[in-house]
Amino acid sequence: MSYALTPYYKRIIRRQLATGRFNNESEVIRHSLRLTDSLERAAGPLGSSFAGVEDLEELLLEGLASGASTPMTAARKKRIYKEALEEK
Repeated sequence: MSYALTPYYKRIIRRQLATGRFNNESEVIRHSLRLTDSLERAAGPLGSSFAGVEDLEELLLEGLASGASTPMTAARKKRIYKEALEEK
C-alpha cells in the first residue's frame, strides 16, 4: 500500500514522532486511523471514560454539579494521571 502525504500531514507526523510516542510514520498513521474509526463509531477515543454522547453529557453534568472548580496545575495533573494508572 502506498499513500501520498501533503506537506501539512508530513508536519503533523514529524511533530508526533518528535514526542517520542511513536517509532515511525506507520505507527502514527495506524494510531490516527484507529482514533478516527473509534470517533466515527461514536465510541469516543481509545481510553476515554465515555462511550458516547449520552455518557459524555452525564459526565459533564456531574462535573457541573460537583461544585467549584480546582485549577489544573502540572503537579495536580501528574497526580491524577498517576492515580489513574495505578487503578488499572
